[in-house]
Amino acid sequence: MNRALSILIASGMSLLLGACAALSGKHGSFAIYAPQLDMAAHARDNASVPWQLLVGTPQSSSTLDSARIAIMPSAGVLEVYADARWSDPAPTLLRNLVVRAFESDARVNGVSAVDAGLSGDYLLAINLHDFQIELADGTPRAVIRLSAKLYDRNSNRIVASQALSASAEAGSTDAASAASAFELAINELMPQLV
Repeated sequence: MNRALSILIASGMSLLLGACAALSGKHGSFAIYAPQLDMAAHARDNASVPWQLLVGTPQSSSTLDSARIAIMPSAGVLEVYADARWSDPAPTLLRNLVVRAFESDARVNGVSAVDAGLSGDYLLAINLHDFQIELADGTPRAVIRLSAKLYDRNSNRIVASQALSASAEAGSTDAASAASAFELAINELMPQLV
């Protein structure tokens, strides 16, 4: 009986120590990044338009439709950072930043994400082609490529269409440098779109 009790106590202590190690260690931990807009850079003093805009969540490949931060070490090969994530899946993150850029710009009478359930006069639909760190020439660069279409919701016709891209050099391939480079690329891209 004493031996069984000793084994039970030892097993319990082992489980508790393992749980403490899991809670205090870095096993499975990762950083979460949320790129910010330089709002002052997007503010303009232009006349406003009387219509309202809905921004759709960008369409993308299933690889990019993730909170994982993608890196392309060579052409056609996508990997992800094990120790880092976006605050939202890349398409949702980009949509939220586009909405904020239009709000900051203040030329459009009203702007909202499509899934907010509001109505609008125009819909901005985005196809997100690239949203990754690329190492094409050995230099890590945050690369964003997309195509944007503006639809008149009354006629269901495309009234404007444009392909856009932006990139920014990362100091190294670590996740923090990658996230900083994405923030620079996003702030380069937004004035082209808005």
